[in-house]
Amino acid sequence: MTDTTDFEAKRDIAEIAVERYKQGRLTRRGFVAAMGALGVLPALGSKAHAQAKEIIVVNWGGAAKDVLQEVLCDTYTAETGIPVIVDGSGPSAGKIRAMVESGAVVWDLCDSGAGSAIILEQQGMTQPIDYSIVDKSKVLEGTAYKNGVGNYVYSYVLATNPKMLGGNVPQTWEDVWNVKDFPGMRTFRKSVRGQLECATMAQGVPLNEVYEALGTQDGINAAIAKFRELRENIIVWGSGSDSQNLFLQEEVAIGNIWSTRAHLLKDQMDKDAFNVSFNGGVIAPGIWVVPKGNPAGTEETMKFIAHGQKPELQVKWLEMIGSGPVNPEAAELVPAELAPYNPSSPENLATQILYNDEWYAKNQIAAEELYVDALIN
Repeated sequence: MTDTTDFEAKRDIAEIAVERYKQGRLTRRGFVAAMGALGVLPALGSKAHAQAKEIIVVNWGGAAKDVLQEVLCDTYTAETGIPVIVDGSGPSAGKIRAMVESGAVVWDLCDSGAGSAIILEQQGMTQPIDYSIVDKSKVLEGTAYKNGVGNYVYSYVLATNPKMLGGNVPQTWEDVWNVKDFPGMRTFRKSVRGQLECATMAQGVPLNEVYEALGTQDGINAAIAKFRELRENIIVWGSGSDSQNLFLQEEVAIGNIWSTRAHLLKDQMDKDAFNVSFNGGVIAPGIWVVPKGNPAGTEETMKFIAHGQKPELQVKWLEMIGSGPVNPEAAELVPAELAPYNPSSPENLATQILYNDEWYAKNQIAAEELYVDALIN
């Protein structure tokens, strides 16, 4: 189990900062903060030390760094007087482990993923979440771990260009594999994560049986074979911006992309030229983890996590960057025009499957090799 895919997904949001700034939707302060996270300007370095009365939160940089600072950190400071600083250098599991093992912990809270949260807990690198302070009922089911708790979600979704398809829009992953009725190029990620699930559903496997089917080598092989069938109609994307550009340039009519990119495309393309469906989507949570020996202490950090659970703050996160609220209570506050693009709206949740990091821990390396071979022979 590695951080690689969590990093790629979250780093992708960094590129969104540039687009937002060009559109005038990020302030100069926000853009400078994002560029610092990207290494263009000085960011908080490894020699920084948290003071007794401040909290250091680390995430993967880009626009997410700016949003985190503005929406969660600055509002917590306004309420408590305690400064909260965002470090956008990326909280890889390796960095967290190195800090804890060396006794030189400078981070208080890390924006991690489910896979990293699980392995860090197993290694004894993180602290249990204090659920007497953090409300377990304010996160989606399946995103509350002993040593980690959900902070936002994004999804792998079915995106289409109805205009290129003559108005005949695929409704399911089975439709995506129907080249006769839905001609045109498709795009899938060049990494296996979030991809085999849709190929499994394309075989008619029910949503709640997908990982059961993928739990056998025969099931994995069957999903791989589906991509081999479709190979001549596939253009792969490596980064989120790749997937976005493929739709903007009308090189593809159908694709499996991140919901955060769909959030941007809805504003960049004509209404009749872009559609997103969460039917058969794979929902992936971000997870807060607290390193052992964090300078700010457990209680204050847990209070900050609890602050971030406020539904109105999570809705602002959705509005600004497209990451969905992890608190179910936020759904009723989401503006009607954004609800169809919210990965955690009740309607969208009902049609998705929660990303299974335990499955990837066991199968990713072998499945990745088979998947890439199927795409490029």
